[in-house]
Amino acid sequence: MVTLQVKLSVEDIIASLSDFDNSEIEKLQAALFELKNNLELQVAIDEGLNDVKNGRVSTHESVMSEIKTKYN
Repeated sequence: MVTLQVKLSVEDIIASLSDFDNSEIEKLQAALFELKNNLELQVAIDEGLNDVKNGRVSTHESVMSEIKTKYN
């Protein structure tokens, strides 16, 4: 038995929902956008925690000095 897997984008799936009106589609897109942002935020937090766990940290003073050097 051969199984064909088709990877659809979220936009393709939303476009196929013919029972939804424009406002419902916009609400769904907004909810998915927020979910994606939350997932990206969680990834960034996890990376930061991993940096701390592995000793890849900088002092506040060194970071502020870098910022002042770069932007002043």
